Amino acid sequence: MTYVPVERAAEFATRLLGIFRELGFDSAPLEGVEAGVISLWDVLENLASPGDPHNPAIAEKYVSGAGLHDLAAKVVAVWDHKLEARSFLAPHIKLLAEAHYTGQNASNPRWDRKDGIAREQGSADKVIELYWACLCILADMSVEIDDPEASSGGRNPDVIATAADGTRWAFALKTLARVPHPATAAKNLMCNIKKACEQIERAECDKGIVVVNLKNVLDHDALRSAGTFANEQAAQCAINAQISQILEPFYANEVVELEHCFAQRGKVAPMVALVAHSTVFMQTPDSFSAFAQVNTMMVATLPTRDEPKPGTFMREACALAEDLNRLVWAIK
Repeated sequence: MTYVPVERAAEFATRLLGIFRELGFDSAPLEGVEAGVISLWDVLENLASPGDPHNPAIAEKYVSGAGLHDLAAKVVAVWDHKLEARSFLAPHIKLLAEAHYTGQNASNPRWDRKDGIAREQGSADKVIELYWACLCILADMSVEIDDPEASSGGRNPDVIATAADGTRWAFALKTLARVPHPATAAKNLMCNIKKACEQIERAECDKGIVVVNLKNVLDHDALRSAGTFANEQAAQCAINAQISQILEPFYANEVVELEHCFAQRGKVAPMVALVAHSTVFMQTPDSFSAFAQVNTMMVATLPTRDEPKPGTFMREACALAEDLNRLVWAIK
């Protein structure tokens, strides 16, 4: 695993601020983005005496900064090197300016209050669409993405990307809401997969993949309180163990509701890519304990665990998802 110095992370985050300025956000309240940038600057200023990393206030700065860096690295790579993508990514980047919660490595509430006024955080769910679109562009796919302000209201897939062989892949991206129990998350997972399948089947595409963001149902505090992980694989195993707690009731009680979606071969691959990012303590090569971003993706087969319907389509979809997941690690 390559550890990213705070200085480099801050450079990407500051460049993202520069992109907002280029788009005319000179005086806009860039809540989530500026919070992440300020967190990184605070960490930089205090590197000589960073304080107790187990202090929740200090940990929050690292988590906020790491989440912003992960997103900024992808956006900056596209904006500065894939100039043809700027026009259709700009609306999503503008929406990012309004998002209070931008990181994919921490949960966020559906509602919060500002100045005593309740506000829904729907724009936070759109961040994963921007993130995934950037991955597809960096994979040299030709991308179409819904304008977030004039979208289809959930009727169309969030990202359509054409591969080099001409195949049009539709990605329906869903973010699960925070819930108190894995069984509730399992039911929400089933409902979101069903909606995603309907979106893909309606789309002008050849094939499609359901992608579910699990950031809100991970117990991030438990991962950080587990101590220092020896390596990246150990941290990923801990995240995957939490995902498995959701998949157990999903396969036991919910997946039968999806059988009709896959009774006949359609456009949707019989799998779902479960994306989970978090920030944990990890041991560095020189035996220090450091905050590190850990990104994992688990593939769940559909419609049942006993009959996963393996085949060429399944292998092709898994290979594409894994290629995009590798870019998550490579671009930072």
